[in-house]
Amino acid sequence: MLGVLLKNRREELGMTPQDISRMTGMPTKYVTALENEQLEKFIGGSREVERLTKLYARKLNIPVDSGLLSKLSKKTDSANVQPSAEVAIPLFLLVTSKDKKTKPKLPR
Repeated sequence: MLGVLLKNRREELGMTPQDISRMTGMPTKYVTALENEQLEKFIGGSREVERLTKLYARKLNIPVDSGLLSKLSKKTDSANVQPSAEVAIPLFLLVTSKDKKTKPKLPR
């Protein structure tokens, strides 16, 4: 239900899933998974689904009430979506201050 609402609004605005991906920073596969309510695709569990849904809706100026989100959370729970133990660490956080001070050598 909510996925259809998101998809219909996106199409009304003449946008592609890639446009939404660029606007939200969400991978395109998550945009289409939200639209198709394929909640098992999300490794972050119901909180991640709720966060991304709110983000998507906010970017398209769609008011999302807590009733819709609670239905989505129940659907997420029934789909057996569990948070993953995996944690993605952005590369820029792994760079030490020593690495930042050394300048790359250019080939001659």
